[in-house]
Amino acid sequence: MEKSQRKTGMLLSYGSSLLLAAVNIFLTPFLIRSLGEVEYGIYQSMASFAGYLVLINFGTGTVMTRYVSLYLGKGDKKNERNYIAMCLIITAGLALIISAVSMVMYAFVDNIYASTITPQQMTRAKLLFLVVSLNVIVTLIAQAFQGIITAYEKFNFTGIWNMSRVLLKVLLLVSIFFLWKDSMVIALVDLALSSLYCVLCVGYCIKLGATPKLYKFDKKIFASSAMFSLAIMLQAVVNQVNSKVDITILGIMVSQESVAKYSVAMQVFSIFSTLSTAAIAIYLPKFTKLIASGATDGETITREMIAPSRIQTLVSGAIMFGFLVCGLDFIRVWMGNGFDLSWWIAIIILIPSFFMYTNGVVVSVLDAMQKRLVRSVVLACVAVANVFISIILVSIFGEIGAPIGTAISTTVGSVIIMNIYYKKVIGIKLFMLFKGIFKGILPSLLLASLAALPAVLLVPVGFMGLIVKGGIFVTVLVVCLLVFGFNKQEKSLVLKPLKRGKG
Repeated sequence: MEKSQRKTGMLLSYGSSLLLAAVNIFLTPFLIRSLGEVEYGIYQSMASFAGYLVLINFGTGTVMTRYVSLYLGKGDKKNERNYIAMCLIITAGLALIISAVSMVMYAFVDNIYASTITPQQMTRAKLLFLVVSLNVIVTLIAQAFQGIITAYEKFNFTGIWNMSRVLLKVLLLVSIFFLWKDSMVIALVDLALSSLYCVLCVGYCIKLGATPKLYKFDKKIFASSAMFSLAIMLQAVVNQVNSKVDITILGIMVSQESVAKYSVAMQVFSIFSTLSTAAIAIYLPKFTKLIASGATDGETITREMIAPSRIQTLVSGAIMFGFLVCGLDFIRVWMGNGFDLSWWIAIIILIPSFFMYTNGVVVSVLDAMQKRLVRSVVLACVAVANVFISIILVSIFGEIGAPIGTAISTTVGSVIIMNIYYKKVIGIKLFMLFKGIFKGILPSLLLASLAALPAVLLVPVGFMGLIVKGGIFVTVLVVCLLVFGFNKQEKSLVLKPLKRGKG
């Protein structure tokens, strides 16, 4: 049953990610044209600024998943319910802290954005900040209950909701925008959907019988989970800095128009990141139970990592190499003229991120082994350096300096330093891992890109270029994968449904 849910959950996860990507392709230009670059830029600036509040959630959902999975594996219902109660008390405390911090941040919005947001726009900007901050609090509570559902490996629930949320959001935004074109609508719709999800999660946890009951406040378990939470919080700092700091810097140092252009590139990166990491959370319960059973040697863990890592590499590689081939055509068709810089920004960030995501499932291994703290500390230090590097590069090169700083940070921290850590501390067999990951897949991606190169050089940028270049890339990639890229198991997974459908 769990294996079946894992497969279905993975399909739903990728399905919702693809749906989100398709919707964002439509929604982003719709919002920019409806609101204008300046108001859309103000919304993105406030969302980015309020996004720093996410750092205070200390990875509540992931922590809940890890420990509830551990108790489920032991069949210890009493400690499971006790831990859920403890975690919900902590979550309530974090919600109060986030509320207090948001009020402090609210007081400084005028000073921070004085050079790029006019006094007339400032009132709206501050109201946007408050609504987005409230959404952060509601999302924190929902994630705690979602963590329980993930521990029970009920991936269908979250997968179906993720797809439903995407559809509901686009339907609500488009419908309301015909009557009221305002950036506040985006913030209010997000808040309403987060509140609905929170209610649904609570109800589903009750249905599962995963209800809280505090027998005692276990200080030992609290200390253990606190260290784990600290590691996740530091990781959140890294993610937030790498994804939001550029928008914040551009919003303060350059202009709101530059924020809009960077936001377009980040929409592409968001699609890439979401699809590349869609399956990671699904494997946390599996690795937690594997580690709890005593399978902690590097070779066993490496073997277990290869299959999900190949899926991640294929997905992230297809997006990155495809965007290299026909991304400029896509940007022109999607956003029109004037956004070519968004393609360059996206490319600069995508390339190092591809190498980071190839073995991204190792995060689930670290969480299962409670060894994420060192990784988080290292990457947090690199992220702080990224802030200073990006400020310097923006002052010298303008808009393009921001993604260059993030790319340097990602390469040094997530690709070089962390792979050394995985090898030395966890015992991951890097040669075995990357040989297993790239075998057949990387050659297929390179051949598909080379096959499309003549069209890249000869066909003009635009809709026809997108069709021709993209068509060549996809066709050659599929053929290469079926001929020599996929292993026997992967070919069976792909061809079996086709044969069944034909029959």
